[in-house]
Amino acid sequence: MTHKYSRTYVVGREKIREFAQSVKAVDPASLDPKAAAELGHDGLIAPLAFPAVMALLVQKEFFRTYDVGMDTMQIVHSEQKFVYHKPITEGDELSCDFQVDSHKEAFGVDIVTTRNIVRDQNGELVMEAFTTLMGRDSDRMADIKLI
Repeated sequence: MTHKYSRTYVVGREKIREFAQSVKAVDPASLDPKAAAELGHDGLIAPLAFPAVMALLVQKEFFRTYDVGMDTMQIVHSEQKFVYHKPITEGDELSCDFQVDSHKEAFGVDIVTTRNIVRDQNGELVMEAFTTLMGRDSDRMADIKLI
């Protein structure tokens, strides 16, 4: 199952700075344009976890668009992996294709692995994000008795 995110995400200077500060990323290239320029970049470089901001928007749109039976589920984000092909920089306009790579049931939970394929405004592959979600139907959970 695949879904093309309906919008693009423009990476802003202040968003990079805010995110870097919120996750305590101290790389000067994420905070100071001069430091980024010294590394050969035209703008700030986003911290490695920055794509999580866009990934959340993409996943929300996917779950609003497609009925995958998760509306009554209690979901836990259990794993995240990013594979970078180039840095995300200030001014990039990112698009994303979202796909469900796998689904299985184990131990009473659904385990879903998704893949986000992110490209820049030139169509170049920027990164791939893999996310594993685990969920249980909250209606079924009501029948479980804890001892």
